[in-house]
Amino acid sequence: MPSVSVVLPAYNEAARIENTVLITAETLSKITHSFEIIIAEDGSTDGTDRIASSLSEKFPYVKHLHSDERQGRGRALNRAFKAASGEVLCYIDVDLATDMSYLEKLVRAVSTDGYDFATGSRMMPESDAKRPFKREFASRGYNSLVRLFLHSKLYDHQCGFKAFRRGALFELMDEIENQHWFWDTELLVRAQNRGYSVLEFPVYWRHGGTSKVNFAKDIVGMGSEIFRLWWELFFQGLFSGKGKIFLTAFLALLILALAATFLGASEVLENIKQASISTLALASLVYFASWPLRGIRFQQILSRLGNHYGLGFLTGSIFISQSANVVLPARIGDLSRMYILKKSKDLAYTTSLSSLTVERVFDIIAITLIAALASSGVAARLDLASWMESLIRFSGIAVLLFFAVLFALSFRERRSKKGDKEKAFNNSSGEPLNKIKEFASTFIHQMSVVAVRPGAFLAVVASSILIWGMDIFTCYLVLKAFPATGVDMSSTFTISLVFLAVALGTIAKTFPITPGAIGTYEVALTAVFGLGGIKPELGFTVAVLDHIIKNSITLLGGGLSLSELGLRWREVLSTNTDTLKGM
Repeated sequence: MPSVSVVLPAYNEAARIENTVLITAETLSKITHSFEIIIAEDGSTDGTDRIASSLSEKFPYVKHLHSDERQGRGRALNRAFKAASGEVLCYIDVDLATDMSYLEKLVRAVSTDGYDFATGSRMMPESDAKRPFKREFASRGYNSLVRLFLHSKLYDHQCGFKAFRRGALFELMDEIENQHWFWDTELLVRAQNRGYSVLEFPVYWRHGGTSKVNFAKDIVGMGSEIFRLWWELFFQGLFSGKGKIFLTAFLALLILALAATFLGASEVLENIKQASISTLALASLVYFASWPLRGIRFQQILSRLGNHYGLGFLTGSIFISQSANVVLPARIGDLSRMYILKKSKDLAYTTSLSSLTVERVFDIIAITLIAALASSGVAARLDLASWMESLIRFSGIAVLLFFAVLFALSFRERRSKKGDKEKAFNNSSGEPLNKIKEFASTFIHQMSVVAVRPGAFLAVVASSILIWGMDIFTCYLVLKAFPATGVDMSSTFTISLVFLAVALGTIAKTFPITPGAIGTYEVALTAVFGLGGIKPELGFTVAVLDHIIKNSITLLGGGLSLSELGLRWREVLSTNTDTLKGM
């Protein structure tokens, strides 16, 4: 028989800890001659610690692990198991609610029967368990949810009567996030999910009188833990890494397919055949010409922060990050630019983050101004839909809030600058809190240099409006590529309509639903064009071609820039998470 370690988690158990130790030792002595009993005493305030210490001095097979503060059930068990020496690791509740005659079956399930995990069960059809109705009802409801959502095959996950093979437990222990009452459930669910063998057997169980479980607080908390583990085990892969890319790309294609089907795929294809190739080529040249302007703007922002780099390098880094945004959802491709700046120029993450933030804010400012002006240009002939007005209002409020907060933080940062320097001199221990404060202070200061100072503000606003003006002009030329549609391209109304459509489509990109806003951008443009009297199938065709031109040029420029900088797509796309960690 392998050596056995039995852990007794104890919190304020002065009235019964000694009796439990004696009964446990007597039962174990009939099973094996090599055992130990570990009292995991968890910040008790009733004298349990003194009794446990006395027992450890009196009996050589008793160990006492004391904690001055309450750790929680899971953390106390982790600590005890790491201190244990047995090959078979068990824990039982101090109230001995489970009949100790089952201890031999529990131990032998792991030691000789080949199971990795074993647990007593109060809820199997053959179990004999009695406890108050309220706790019986809550427990059955809880375990039913675990079986339903976490795909467990067990009836009872919380019975305090379990045994583990040492190697199997230690392979899973560090994966368990919960350190309190959900520890048992998470362990058993993860064990089944990983393919370990788990034995559940019925026991005779009687309620031990009192319980340390807070019926309201802990039950609600365990419910939230079920959701957390369900998300992690079964759905997290769909929303991270390749799974997220696949899911969001599928969603983008689905949106486009549904829109084309609804509007008439044959009519959309017929419209494409009638497009003027020369005008589409001109639209492509206009959009390509906007890229050096993006590089100039980014150069303006960085130079204000004391960093001077070549226009070609900066334009290339923007090409690469925007290409990543076409592939990745939620605009996390922006992190690629931070990685490139750090790798190629050793630019601090605070500086690259603040410059990117400023760039995005000024994009919103330019688009919001364009949308507001364009909406006044079409107001005489159509009423904007409520969602359009909401988008414009949302952008305006977001910009105002950003500058209000930035002004306030910048003012506060200047006032406390002297005091912060003194604190930094007196406390240079490099504590995480100080590093966070330093990062935040630098970040706020750098943004205020560009976003608050009038000269820098006006320069970046002007370049941003020019960039987005060319972006909108590209769409205007795409619409003009369909001369047989009867749309008056010279009218102020049509020009304003195109400006409004692209502006609202771009604002819609701030909601990270699909990679590169593919699908959502097209739907937004089609809706605005439709309100202006342009046939929906034509509006959708224009939106699709406009987006194809822009994304194609972006990806082509990104590929050439990668080659120029000696980088690879896999390297850039895989560094987004690493960049966050490095910050």
